[in-house]
Amino acid sequence: MKARLRFNKMGSMMYIGHLDLMRYFQKLFRRSGLDVSYSKGFNPHQIMSFASPLGIGLTSIGEYLDVSLESLNYNGFRKDIDGNTSYTVEEWSKIINDNSNGLINVTGFYIIPDDSKPSMSQLAAASYCIYFEDVSIPGRIYEYLDDADEIIYTKETKKSKRDIELISNIQAFDTSYESFAKKVSVIAEFDYDYEKKYMNEDAGCFYLMCTAGSSLNIKPEMIIDSFCRHNCIKMPDCQIMRIDMYTLSDRYISMSEC
Repeated sequence: MKARLRFNKMGSMMYIGHLDLMRYFQKLFRRSGLDVSYSKGFNPHQIMSFASPLGIGLTSIGEYLDVSLESLNYNGFRKDIDGNTSYTVEEWSKIINDNSNGLINVTGFYIIPDDSKPSMSQLAAASYCIYFEDVSIPGRIYEYLDDADEIIYTKETKKSKRDIELISNIQAFDTSYESFAKKVSVIAEFDYDYEKKYMNEDAGCFYLMCTAGSSLNIKPEMIIDSFCRHNCIKMPDCQIMRIDMYTLSDRYISMSEC
């Protein structure tokens, strides 16, 4: 049995890395009594994978974790007072959150087909909300992207240098969430009611949907950096929150719709 969990990562949890997050969920599942499948061999570990590691310093309301389960039965050290041994996915979401720290919460628990591909291999795009202290920046970035036919961004690593065309890898952008949501709805299925609870219409917000995945991953920082280089200004103070991630079939769909 396979399950896909949507969860948020908020507050000070933005400062823990991907490996620490994996260890957190391993301990959280054991503490909750979730009947997780383990690998075989001398060093068995829980079978799980994440859609896309979130950078340190970013928050998110749309992270996804795939986990293999033996069953939906309780498999913990403590016995329930009411004697229950099996729970629904909604009940499991509550049990897991009751054992979490309040900054990481499961917001969706979906049973998916056993032959489903890992969410990491299905990932095609991601959306973000970027909040700037300087409220003039979102409008200026909007004009910068709207006026450009092509933006070549040079991504440098220790071993290589790569030119990436940004405009063709940006599916939607706006300075208003309502306007952004209308644009995204044309190409994607998403949970508007869920997202709206976390959104605000502050003047300092910029919303972005761009290509994501193992072959090409456009980060919001690339677009901000390109804008700053074009205008010869330093990187502005900002906070980035990932809103959701999407797969690609006939059209974009949210991970939670798989």
